[in-house]
Amino acid sequence: MDKKEHLFNAAMIAMKQCMALSSKESLLVVSNIETNEIAQALFEAGQRFTSDSRWIVYPTGKMSGEEPPSWVADALKLADVVVAPTQKSISHTRARRDACEKYKTRIATLPGITVDSFIRGLSADYSEIKRLSERVQQALASHQKAVITSPSGTNLTITLGNPPIKSIGQITQPGAFSNLPDGESELAPTTADGILVVDRCGDYITEPTKITISDGYITNIEKSSSGDRFSHLIDTAMEKEGNTNARYIAEFAIGTNPSARITGNILEDEKVLGTCHIAFGDNTSFPGGKNESVLHIDTIVISPTILLDGEMIVDNGQLKI
Repeated sequence: MDKKEHLFNAAMIAMKQCMALSSKESLLVVSNIETNEIAQALFEAGQRFTSDSRWIVYPTGKMSGEEPPSWVADALKLADVVVAPTQKSISHTRARRDACEKYKTRIATLPGITVDSFIRGLSADYSEIKRLSERVQQALASHQKAVITSPSGTNLTITLGNPPIKSIGQITQPGAFSNLPDGESELAPTTADGILVVDRCGDYITEPTKITISDGYITNIEKSSSGDRFSHLIDTAMEKEGNTNARYIAEFAIGTNPSARITGNILEDEKVLGTCHIAFGDNTSFPGGKNESVLHIDTIVISPTILLDGEMIVDNGQLKI
């Protein structure tokens, strides 16, 4: 089987199992030029289910969480189902939230997706992902504080506070939203204090980088090539907004996808079973989240040990529940 066939098969799983696209529904595929190969596979798969299919391409944004052009936002509202393999994430944008909440569009976003990640991630056992994600969600829901340590030096205490959700690749109800490939349980923390050592954050952080957090906000970023790139991203968002919201802890999540691998692609890295990720910036897509920002950026901790109110649920990257 060649790459094109693998791509098409993964796209069929996305349309049939994850989106449950029907012949009575309209489909919109939204992409950037960099992701057109995946977008084409999704569009062709979608045509197997519905004749009302469209595909639009728009210029790549500057950062994840930035609003798409108004004409893209309008298009999201008019479709029953949207699948968005874009270079930068539109997951945590008003355009995506309005389409889901007000117009009941169900949306899958695939920010920064690569061909390999798409094929590998969509071939996962989503029944197993559901089982693992529900376990993690229940654990997060029944505890108040998380303490995260890691081999690279993380020692961070997070106040959980808000209800957790699970992302399991089932985007079948009106207004539903998730990433694809999927596999995590996540929440919007209320605060955090300590040291976060980020092992990977796409092309921004490529070696362990120390970030100091106090009262939920980044107070210092290690001076290094990776630290400077990450600082520039945060500073650019703050300059655009005129506030410090981009420095606020937005999300705490634990990956539950056994097929995902650490590749440097954030979308896949954050889903790897036994990793955790801490995001900064916008958290209004999560229950209880009130921090608005043009930025939502996920940072990955590899092989963490996670204690919830003293109970170990992850031991050096191994899920224990």
